[in-house]
Amino acid sequence: MRAYITLILIATGLLTGCVPTEKQYDAAVRVARGSESQRNGLLNECIRQLGLSDTKARHNAALFLNVADKDAPKIVCSRYTNAIVSGDITYQDMLDIKNRRYTPKLIKIFQGR
Repeated sequence: MRAYITLILIATGLLTGCVPTEKQYDAAVRVARGSESQRNGLLNECIRQLGLSDTKARHNAALFLNVADKDAPKIVCSRYTNAIVSGDITYQDMLDIKNRRYTPKLIKIFQGR
C-alpha cells in the first residue's frame, strides 16, 4: 500500500507541482517494474489527474502526441508510465517536466518515437 501511495505521489506530483524525493522516486519505480497492478494504478491516476477536460488543451495535446483528441490523456499517461518503468524517464527528467523544460529526449518519449 505504501508503494502505491508513492506511485500516486509521482503521478500527481508532476501535475500539481509537488515532486517526490529521488529516493521515493526510485522506490516507486522498482515497485512499478514488479507489479502490473501498480503500473495500472499509476496510469489510471495519471489520467485522472491530467484530465484534459478543456477541449482546446486536449486538442493541443493530441496534436503534439500525433493521436486522436479523445485518446490524448490515455496516450500521454501510457507513454509516461512506460517510460518510467523502462527507465527512459529518470528522476532528473521528472524534474525537467515539473519545471516545464521539455528536452528533445522527453519530446521523443511523449511522441512515441
